[in-house]
Amino acid sequence: MIYKIFLIDADNGISLLEVTFKAFKESKSTVQDEILAAFFNAVNIMIDKVQEAMAKGRRMNEMTRVLESEESTIIIYYHPLSRVLFSSISDADDDTEKIKVSINKIGNRFWKKHKGDLKVYRTTTEKNRFDAFKAEIENLSLGGRIAEIFPKILIIKSVLEKILSMGMINELEFKVALKCNGQNSPLKISRICDISKTEINDVLKKLEQLDIIRF
Repeated sequence: MIYKIFLIDADNGISLLEVTFKAFKESKSTVQDEILAAFFNAVNIMIDKVQEAMAKGRRMNEMTRVLESEESTIIIYYHPLSRVLFSSISDADDDTEKIKVSINKIGNRFWKKHKGDLKVYRTTTEKNRFDAFKAEIENLSLGGRIAEIFPKILIIKSVLEKILSMGMINELEFKVALKCNGQNSPLKISRICDISKTEINDVLKKLEQLDIIRF
């Protein structure tokens, strides 16, 4: 699930709007600090690039940066027309491509609805006009759940055992399939089975192709 979505003015680094869908657990306060530190460091790097280009008279095109870790995924999208960074912090096992598409839509919708308000803000620093856009963010991100993945097995265990005995899947793929209960994310399954995120994705892809699971 997406934890937070930020809209940040690339001209000065000021936050225009922030939407929180999910709070970090108190027991993970240290992790939260590390994630937020990495996020704002990445934002500052992106802003430096934008301002450097502007100082040289160059026009910045769309730019997206993705930072992945075991705990989270950070996505920062620069929308050149608005000169705003549309950014998200999400669970590490969310579908990154779906979030990128959602963030892109949020950027375009914001520009369409608040082009005039941005001009006012950059003259007066008035940000209250942007508050109404929170509802748009919630809709376009499905309340932060747009990229959640919970694979679910489609067959009973006895049938899966027959598929295993036929050699169509191996022991690991059998074990992974049984963990696909519609509640476990790929990351959780990878930790249960003690294999990498890349390997679990390959296994899940094969199981889906065999119509053993669905997403």
